[in-house]
Amino acid sequence: MNILTVDTSTEAMRLYLSTEEATESRILNFGGMHSEHLVPEMLSMCKEAGLALKDLSLLVCTSGPGSFTGLRIGMSALKGIALAGSIPLVSIPTMEAIADAVSFFPGAVVPVIDARKKRYYSTIINEGKRLCPDLDCAGSEIAELLKGIPLTLVTGPDAEAFAPTITPYEGRLVVDAVRYRDIGPSLAKLGMKKFQEKGADDIGTGPVYIRKSDAEIALQKKMGAEANG
Repeated sequence: MNILTVDTSTEAMRLYLSTEEATESRILNFGGMHSEHLVPEMLSMCKEAGLALKDLSLLVCTSGPGSFTGLRIGMSALKGIALAGSIPLVSIPTMEAIADAVSFFPGAVVPVIDARKKRYYSTIINEGKRLCPDLDCAGSEIAELLKGIPLTLVTGPDAEAFAPTITPYEGRLVVDAVRYRDIGPSLAKLGMKKFQEKGADDIGTGPVYIRKSDAEIALQKKMGAEANG
């Protein structure tokens, strides 16, 4: 099976191609300029593997949370390939892919991406099970959810910035020093599992956004003011 995975949820672009003969991973940081580089990089990977896009068997991308623009670019590009070549596409939650890449860790895993405005996208996965949904949160909220868990790994692009804010936490907190870990194999594994169990995503499926847009927040405040006024 020829599987292509794409993650554009952060400023770095992570691609992974798995074929019957070999695998290749690319982690490229173009400062979030995914729209200019994603398709050329996918074409380059396939060409080097002796494949055309139509030869792909399964497409997998991250669904969020993460950069609004990045997620849309990644998913839109793969939707175009899926429609043109009748290739199944599945999307995997970003946090689950990041956590799966360190599934060897013998404790809880807290994947994290900077959400700006002193907030972070995160969740907690312990022994393969989620302890909470994806969150737009501060470190203190994660610390509260980690009560009673003796060992935790903070991983993901912004682990080093987020870890000191997880207070108070009485357990041992380990910080993953690899900022952009290769999550391609995890995306391929999780994508194959999802496809086998549930089939391809509906073509109308979009990225998952857990933070309201500035316009939505402004409207909510305005409606609240009018209701109290």
